[in-house]
Amino acid sequence: MGINKLYRQPADSAKHQQFKLLCLEYFTNHEKLLAKPSRRHAERARKALIRIKKVAHARGIEILELYAPSMNIGREPITKPQKQNQPRKKHPDVP
Repeated sequence: MGINKLYRQPADSAKHQQFKLLCLEYFTNHEKLLAKPSRRHAERARKALIRIKKVAHARGIEILELYAPSMNIGREPITKPQKQNQPRKKHPDVP
């Protein structure tokens, strides 16, 4: 896999904040469900997962736009490619 270049400045977007809140909602309801089993907490946790799935896809597209060349045709990268790490050479005295 080649070294990817960033074409846009990464930032916290509204989708990121929404994703964070939905994850918090899911984990809160899941912990309540484990502590005190109830249908209400089970339904809320399930619905939060459904919403997380939708928001995660949209957030994934936002992140893909940062580095995918096909989505950034005509743009200049904001980062320069860095050299890949070369394997360290063993010292001749060390077995």
